[in-house]
Amino acid sequence: MRKPFHRRTAPGAQPGTVIIDPESPKPKIHVIAYGDDGVEENDAETVADLAKLLHRKPVTWVNVDGLGDAAVIQQLGELFGLHGLVLEDIVNVHQRSKLEEYDEYLYIVVREATFDTVLHTEQVSIILGDGFVLTVQEWPGDCFEPVRQRIRKRLGRIRNAGPDHLAYALIDSLIDSYFPVLEKYGEELERVEERLLAGVSATTIARIHRLRSELFILRKTIWPHRDTINELLRDTTNRISEETRVYLRDCYDHSIQIIDVTETCREMCSDLRDFQFAQVSVRQNEVMKVLTIVSTIFIPLSFIAGVYGMNFDPKVSPWNMPELRWWYGYPFALGVMAAMGIALLGFIWRRGWLGREPTVEQMEKKLRRQRNRRSSQVDDSLSR
Repeated sequence: MRKPFHRRTAPGAQPGTVIIDPESPKPKIHVIAYGDDGVEENDAETVADLAKLLHRKPVTWVNVDGLGDAAVIQQLGELFGLHGLVLEDIVNVHQRSKLEEYDEYLYIVVREATFDTVLHTEQVSIILGDGFVLTVQEWPGDCFEPVRQRIRKRLGRIRNAGPDHLAYALIDSLIDSYFPVLEKYGEELERVEERLLAGVSATTIARIHRLRSELFILRKTIWPHRDTINELLRDTTNRISEETRVYLRDCYDHSIQIIDVTETCREMCSDLRDFQFAQVSVRQNEVMKVLTIVSTIFIPLSFIAGVYGMNFDPKVSPWNMPELRWWYGYPFALGVMAAMGIALLGFIWRRGWLGREPTVEQMEKKLRRQRNRRSSQVDDSLSR
């Protein structure tokens, strides 16, 4: 499980300080250079090897997996002319999605979402410059394989477009990575609803709370992407062509759709939580109803038993419980108790206080019968 937010630079540290997480993997550099005339794909062992692979084609995509070497990060900054603050933001992986404009490049932060049993988000830094796109990721493994296949197999217009279209394709892949996550959350919510219908359990209640917390994190993660893409649409550096802006508008729509679906899932969590509370309340009411009925029946019986349990002596006065000398006194007392209990039970039954609540199907059948009875009465009155 990946660690939560932890900033490694001390408060008041010099801007541009690069401090590496010791648990981060060592950087692996992969280069794809392409143009209308073909594709070159290579792995660079060092930044010096990377420098030899640049500018061979109209567009060069440099992907770096891992942030575990400060020297490599600094060398990448020198090679591409990156500002120290950009390098600091690259290694401090708690950044929200944003866009920063520099003279020679655009720095874009996008977060990728994955879900296995819990939610994970990963920062992906994208630098768009003249003839190149540099992506830096926290961990190996990404959602960029479809983009690589489009480059290799010449699918779509990516091979004929500039680096801005490549940057769009990468951002679009990262935004679309949220859809499978939301689908899994939807499936998980359906399973939770089935468990609640089967019966409330402590694990189900805890799962609802956990899902709601993760969806809140997901909402906070995806929300800034809308502003980032909107800023790209209004780019003032002219690094984004008008044709690419059309595709970015579709990407913007996807971010809005993800926000809406996330809000819907969060509302479903709230509804399931309210349903669980209502279910608990109904069960408590059922228990209280049973206890109340038992108490209602046995309180009068206890009164009769208490009366006949008093220590009066019939020898002192004929009014002191003469039933104690009666041959049928005991059966009479039991009969009175039984009759009173049956009478109270019948009264409770006629009031509808005994028995389970009708189901939805039973209520629909009852309403249907009443509606048919009314319609038949109307037909009879009209026929007369």
